[in-house]
Amino acid sequence: MQNSVAKHYLWALGEGIKGCKPGDLIAGRYLVKRDRLLVDTQPEHLPELPEDIPSVVTPYLRLFTYQLHVPQVYGLVSSQRSKLSGDIWLLENGPILKVTESLMPELADSWKGAAAMRQLNWLWQMAQLWQPCISQGVASTLLTPELLRVEGQLVRFLELQPDRKPPNLSQLGKLWQQWLEDAHPAIANFLRQLCQQMVAGQVRNGEQLMSQLDKALAKCGRLYDRHVEIATGTDVGRARAHNEDACYPPSGTVFAGKPGSSACAIVCDGIGGQDGGEIASSEAISVLREKLEQMPLHQANWDPLSLTSKLERAACAANDKIAGRNDSEHRQGRQRMGTTLVMALAHIHELYVAHVGDSRAYWITRTGCYQVTLDDDVACREVRLGYSLYRAALEQVAAGALIQALGISSSNTLHPNVQRFPVDEDCVLLLCSDGLSDKDRVEECWEAEILPILDGSINVAKARDRLIEIANTRNGHDNVTVALIYCQAHLREDGNTFPEVSVAPLDTPIDLISDSEDMPTDLTEITSLGEGNSQGITQLLQRDKSKSPFSLLLKILFLLGLGGVFAYFFIPPVGRAIDTAGESIFGKRGLINAGNTPEKRVQSVASPVKSLETGSFIEIKSSAAGELRKEGDRLDLRVAIGELTVKGTVPVGSVLQVTNKQLTPQGNWLELKVCSIPEIVRSNSPKPNSNKDFSKVSKPALNPSPAVATPSPSPAVKPTVELEIPKLQPGEIAWIQEQAAVDKVVSNLAPNPNQQGKCVNYDSNPNAN
Repeated sequence: MQNSVAKHYLWALGEGIKGCKPGDLIAGRYLVKRDRLLVDTQPEHLPELPEDIPSVVTPYLRLFTYQLHVPQVYGLVSSQRSKLSGDIWLLENGPILKVTESLMPELADSWKGAAAMRQLNWLWQMAQLWQPCISQGVASTLLTPELLRVEGQLVRFLELQPDRKPPNLSQLGKLWQQWLEDAHPAIANFLRQLCQQMVAGQVRNGEQLMSQLDKALAKCGRLYDRHVEIATGTDVGRARAHNEDACYPPSGTVFAGKPGSSACAIVCDGIGGQDGGEIASSEAISVLREKLEQMPLHQANWDPLSLTSKLERAACAANDKIAGRNDSEHRQGRQRMGTTLVMALAHIHELYVAHVGDSRAYWITRTGCYQVTLDDDVACREVRLGYSLYRAALEQVAAGALIQALGISSSNTLHPNVQRFPVDEDCVLLLCSDGLSDKDRVEECWEAEILPILDGSINVAKARDRLIEIANTRNGHDNVTVALIYCQAHLREDGNTFPEVSVAPLDTPIDLISDSEDMPTDLTEITSLGEGNSQGITQLLQRDKSKSPFSLLLKILFLLGLGGVFAYFFIPPVGRAIDTAGESIFGKRGLINAGNTPEKRVQSVASPVKSLETGSFIEIKSSAAGELRKEGDRLDLRVAIGELTVKGTVPVGSVLQVTNKQLTPQGNWLELKVCSIPEIVRSNSPKPNSNKDFSKVSKPALNPSPAVATPSPSPAVKPTVELEIPKLQPGEIAWIQEQAAVDKVVSNLAPNPNQQGKCVNYDSNPNAN
């Protein structure tokens, strides 16, 4: 016991820690080991928790989704109770080496001598974190070398650095330039060119930066020999009469081969008891397997954004199959069957993980065990919204109640999470139902039971059997399902002699088509899309470089024309990218009539989020379907990408400026700054500092409806959360998803003297000169 206590390390923030020295015991339980590094000697007890969440720790909560990189708030040591000079905030899961009681090395110190793909992987993770950190006002963390630590492949933050003013990618490029001298020779030229683009302001957002790094990672990744082994197993457990879990490959089998569509594992935990949980989990796997077989996964057509979208759509297809069966059998409330999902796919140099519910994925390397999925339950939602610390959220009665699962409701309300991880060393991915993950059993046993796979002392089948045994003997309250994916990545002998990676041209145009799966190869396929195509999601079109540009242009024009005819006559007004009013960010069906507005000032939005330039001005014409409120037609804006809550609303007629854009697994998003609001509305709105004019919306904390209960003996409770939704004021910034109906992109607007400092003094008056 003493051994485990000695390894529960924390990082301290705040004024109160400044007067503490090694050997001090703070609040009777936190032993200071060295500067700001503490060990909790009583981890079995809850730490002190704040009554209110101060702004200083809110970014940690809102970045809970990025727990692989961002430490989380453990608890508080208040100055009032401890007689310190100030409060101390404690962070857990930070970059601390427990064996040596020291911090992990800085990225800058580990950079020299690292392999080319490892260096690119670190930069790729920083690029991935750029926009989330910008949205929370902590992007300065990525510009502070002493806060950037590494643990094997992972970039870890020591703490978050608040922005004094919003940084830009030019500053990040200048930091990376400092590492050029020690860059691997294979990527030195690429990194030099990329930094030049960043410093010059040519790389305008994190999306472009990740795209450049993705291309370089793909080229480096081809020089590795890769092999995948998968073992799955499911067991009814010690307390249940029947097994509602399901897995793929079938239980008890072992797969060995190369990355591709066959290198896939799926775990589903059925919900619904005797009303059909086992049917839902089996249906989900059947649909997902069918969709995977339709995906041509080979190196020539690798496209991470397209594959991410396809996996998300596959999860939605499984959801709709189960939901349709629920509807046809007239199942209501708790009678509706559903299932969780966690799925992993090895493709070329990456691992893709798709997730819905509370079945989990853990990534095990020689340096640690990391939970890579975040449970879709009430406790995690409270943290992500900034309402509660995780340990406090777990004390709620309904903490484990699911907020989403496959089959409970329409895909319009489903948000599958798809992540991808470049792999540059051997690793194991564990997928499991909560029959194993409950009570931290994975964290207890990974080192003894899973890590030996990496040195060959145990095979995946034996490890699978041991994990099922552990779940049954140490938990035993539920069915248990396990899938182990062992990924081997060995640099070939010629791996250090490949040609240098170069930077791809920026702003390479990418055509998009609306299709159910892949681009059709003949007219028969195009015509057949009219039947059963309810998903209506865009995907990237791969360019055929073997054809002449003129021939390609003719084909594209022909397909676009044919697609327009097809869309007009055949596509029904349904699907995740189109609302029930038939409007979306792609514009209304048919052409948008700009009226008498000069063409150079207002453009129809005929293309998706990706085509909108940063700095564009958007006029809101109507809200997305399902977002109307009693007090009038208005548009809800989110506080951050993918968040469930609303930061505020703006009414129809408002003008907003695009300050950033992001493609995420949850969909395409725009960051918008409010420029102007119609005077008739603004005159009735509160002053920017007022908080009295709120619309109160009562929502069940369990969403979607009907509530999804966790597959556990304890009953789910339906608490009610009162959400206060203010009207945003000019100058405020929030996010909007592509489902909103935005009819105009406005440019060259006239200055408005009443809006000084707001969006470059632009006015939304369409008759301005």
